[in-house]
Amino acid sequence: MAQDTSSRPEVESKAQNDDLVHSPFGLQLLAFSPWSAALLFPDGRIRAINAIALDLFGLPDDTDLENLPLTSLWPADSAELIRTAIERASKGLNVTETAYCPSGRGVPRWIEVTLAPVKDATGAAPAWLLCSLRDATQLNTMQESLKASEQRFRALADNIAQFAWMADSTGSIFWYNKRWFDFTGTTMADMEGWGWQRVHHPDHVERVVQKWKVNLRTGQVWEDTFPLRGANGVYRWFLSRAMPIRDHTDTIVLWCGTNTDITEQRVASQRLRQKARLIELSHEAIFSWDLEGAIVSWNRGCQELYGYTQSEALGRISHELLRSQHPASLEEILSTLKEEKEWSGEILHLAKDGTKVWVDSRHELITVGGRRLVLETNRDITERRKADEVRNLLVAELNHRVKNTLAIVQSIAGQTARSSASLDQFVASFRGRLHSLANAHNVLTDAHWHGADLRNLVNSQLAVTLGSTENVCVQGDDVFLSPQSALQFTLILHELAGNAVKYGSLSCPSGRVEISWKRMGTKGDKLVFVWRESGGPEVSSPQRRGFGTLLIERSGGLPHMSTRLKFDPTGVECYIEANLDDDVLSESVMFNPIRKEAPLLIHPRARHVTRPAGNRRNILVIEDEPLTALEIEDTLTEEGYRAIGPSTTVASALEAINRGGVDAAIIDGGLLGTSAARVREKLDQAGVPYVFISDQLLSTEDISPNMRLIRRPIRNAQLIELLAELLGPQESRSP
Repeated sequence: MAQDTSSRPEVESKAQNDDLVHSPFGLQLLAFSPWSAALLFPDGRIRAINAIALDLFGLPDDTDLENLPLTSLWPADSAELIRTAIERASKGLNVTETAYCPSGRGVPRWIEVTLAPVKDATGAAPAWLLCSLRDATQLNTMQESLKASEQRFRALADNIAQFAWMADSTGSIFWYNKRWFDFTGTTMADMEGWGWQRVHHPDHVERVVQKWKVNLRTGQVWEDTFPLRGANGVYRWFLSRAMPIRDHTDTIVLWCGTNTDITEQRVASQRLRQKARLIELSHEAIFSWDLEGAIVSWNRGCQELYGYTQSEALGRISHELLRSQHPASLEEILSTLKEEKEWSGEILHLAKDGTKVWVDSRHELITVGGRRLVLETNRDITERRKADEVRNLLVAELNHRVKNTLAIVQSIAGQTARSSASLDQFVASFRGRLHSLANAHNVLTDAHWHGADLRNLVNSQLAVTLGSTENVCVQGDDVFLSPQSALQFTLILHELAGNAVKYGSLSCPSGRVEISWKRMGTKGDKLVFVWRESGGPEVSSPQRRGFGTLLIERSGGLPHMSTRLKFDPTGVECYIEANLDDDVLSESVMFNPIRKEAPLLIHPRARHVTRPAGNRRNILVIEDEPLTALEIEDTLTEEGYRAIGPSTTVASALEAINRGGVDAAIIDGGLLGTSAARVREKLDQAGVPYVFISDQLLSTEDISPNMRLIRRPIRNAQLIELLAELLGPQESRSP
């Protein structure tokens, strides 16, 4: 008699599994999943895929992929990797792979695919493959960048002439470069921590350890010379230096050190001392002086370097003649010489004609005819010091620009949040504006931040926002914009292009955009820029003004620019007229593209500012970065203050203070630099409190009772708290 198998548990389980997968409820679970996901047959064909996954591949929501192989969504180079992953998953394994897969618009992208088998009731073979997908582009890029950086570091560290090493804050060494191990013939296990003492000469190791411990306590740069034993058992002399690396709290986190082989130099120096201490050298500036400082000998190299003849120098006090500036006091140098017989460091001298001469100086305490003298050998490093100063200036400029860029990003985030109706809209808008800003920085960097060519700016922005520019026509004269105007045009172009893709002519295949500009005026100092759309959906005036519309309207309120946005039924048209006069551009005031209330502008031709009625207080904003200024203005307005400015120069700031009507001020110290002291002094004299924005900490004597200090990045809540602390809370907020 046949058995009824319909009641067997495994059959019921399989039936329930199939029903769940094929049921509308099962497919709805996939459709409403917050992650990119697909359901595959065991052979890799697609049973169902949700809209988020389609968007990840750059495909429309209504794309039908049922029964198509999942590998068909990948390029040929990546399809084989995905096929292999499916075969492994069909055998019951959980598999994760990352493969290159550009989006439907050609944007480079890496996608992480995770395949999980859903087994049938018997547990023998998968009935389905659950596939989850994730955009791994940023992670892949970061990993590749980190890998490349590590390779470059190792290549550099292992191929420099010196031995290199790193120690923690306690002096325990945790890394050496390859040259150290090649010379000493040791391993990391031998040398880790304080194991380096094993290769030091026993006559010197105690002195080296004691000096190293002193520098660990004081945090001063460490320098010493000593012999090290090589793998062949021979000792060689090394000049060793270590620099403390500090964190933002000025706490030492590690030490970076080098050992430079100076055996040949030391042998040569000893040979010279044995033959004659006071020989006439051709280029090295060598002279000797007694312990009271009187010059005893003066060679030709000194005359060439400093300009004093031997008769002018002999008998004079060396540090008075050369007006020497030592890194330590003379008493400390003499004490070191008496204890260690030598001292080295960098010294600033003044030549006879007043020229500054930096030297790498080495002092040795010697005895000649029973008389103790200091033999000073100086090597001219003036050019190197000048190069160091230039480098420091470049680093300071880079630091300033990085912090300015972060401030701009912070302002973009705030402005985008104010005009976004949802988190998804904020993320998309914020990401697009960041890409646009980054691209503008690339164009400005290519021109060394002197400005930007308008054609390059337009083409680069269209490439970032649109990708393909087949339906865009660009033509115009050669025009070079100032950095500030270039950034303003960048924001406007991004908003126009983005709206054209979403709602305008570029939202359909037949649409076109024509972009043109030309110079006008007798001197060609006027720019007329036109954006015209056609062939797209019928246009009507928007019911709600978004970020782009407000941005363009506010741009028209600038002294050097006027704008007009026309919503013609056949297509959007935007007209921009800009003044190309450098003097006007340099004095242009910043704008807030979101706030509906027009700001009160401060510049040399501004009218007198009177105190507003009611309890609103006037806050003078001294800031030259547009987005930072508008973010501060919006924050002030939302909290019931009236923003004045911004002032972009010392002159305009002083004039605004002289006119009166200012209850408090916000000063960007990075804008004014050393001239900030003039503005602060004026505010103190006028009794106007102020918040000072600084990139660095100030000493106690630099902070007056009339000010509050805030460091970048600026937090709006903290800024308002400091104003309330200076002025008291607002009694009424603005509508």
